[in-house]
Amino acid sequence: MLHRGAQTQTMTKDTTIVLTSCKRPDLLDQTLQSLAARDLSAVKRIIVIEDSDHPGIGPIVSNRLADVPHVFLQNDRTCGQIASIDRAYALVDTAYIFHCEDDWLFPTSLFLEESRAVLDAQPDVHAVMLRAWGEATDAQNQACPARVAGVAVRLAGPKAHRRWGSFSFNPGLRRTSDYTAHAPYARIGPERDLSHYFKLRGFRLAYLEAGDVIHIGFDPTVKTDEIRRKKARGFLLKSLWHRVQFAWFRLTG
Repeated sequence: MLHRGAQTQTMTKDTTIVLTSCKRPDLLDQTLQSLAARDLSAVKRIIVIEDSDHPGIGPIVSNRLADVPHVFLQNDRTCGQIASIDRAYALVDTAYIFHCEDDWLFPTSLFLEESRAVLDAQPDVHAVMLRAWGEATDAQNQACPARVAGVAVRLAGPKAHRRWGSFSFNPGLRRTSDYTAHAPYARIGPERDLSHYFKLRGFRLAYLEAGDVIHIGFDPTVKTDEIRRKKARGFLLKSLWHRVQFAWFRLTG
């Protein structure tokens, strides 16, 4: 295992943290406080994008990141998660992006050094996930133990699940080049469509065994959005097409 205490000496400022937020000032405040308390020696700046015109968000960002280089973007109307991500990622000028949302806590570390080592050694890993194992997802639990560049991880199998295991907006490090090669995300779709897209291109996720990042928020609009998405015109046809693509990928990919 790499030593996080050596991070200041071994890493340059090659990472941008991008944090998406939407009308949740209390959760955002906790997340920024937790981020700002961690080792940011490898971070060039933090980009926060608020997907609403909420007047209370800007002061929270300014207060919590007063001593941290940062950029605050605010949409004048709600544009959606993916559009906000494309807008923020367009400003990234570092080799790596640490993606985050407004409802996470980082008890000990951002694990940047370990994550960078895994990405550099394993080109098919799209991102390194840091979620605590006590709240692991099914895809996380089903991943296979491995050591990559001396780092203990579990690697998701791209063929293990037709939707998940190849992409996630949970906190974790990823290459900027993988975004720019396929940008904008808006042309692909929401998170599950992005996972399907990157899965068919052979990407997978790595889950850090030492990960301890904790989820603190649940947005009830997510379920509402999911119901609306399933009722949208063309959903069933798209879902069927994804199933066919995945079946063919499992046979030939």
